[in-house]
Amino acid sequence: MNDDVKLIQLYNKKNNCDIIEMIGMIVILIISKNIFKKNSDVAEFIETVIGINFPGYVIKSRTLMAARASKIVFALDDNEIRQLKIKINAYLSKLINQKDDEKVVLSKNRKKNENDKLEKWLKGL
Repeated sequence: MNDDVKLIQLYNKKNNCDIIEMIGMIVILIISKNIFKKNSDVAEFIETVIGINFPGYVIKSRTLMAARASKIVFALDDNEIRQLKIKINAYLSKLINQKDDEKVVLSKNRKKNENDKLEKWLKGL
């Protein structure tokens, strides 16, 4: 997941990004299950970055969300595309930080299995 997000961030840092490239990046972000596991996460991304809310039946389909988001991005001008690039980078940075924090918490809460207990007992001898 992080590789996909980092590649999109690097590509997004390009100075000249036209509408077609922006639509492609947004569609990749929406369709990819590696980046967003749930459709509700995709809907939150679209609401935060583009600023539109979808009805429930649209949220159930990633392709519908991608089509509607690309339709809206297609109507944007150059200044709005630059602002959209900044919003996407900020959201992806926040997403990476959240994933890193979750990994740290998960590693701390790991239960010890029988092998760990046996290793601890053997070290005591």
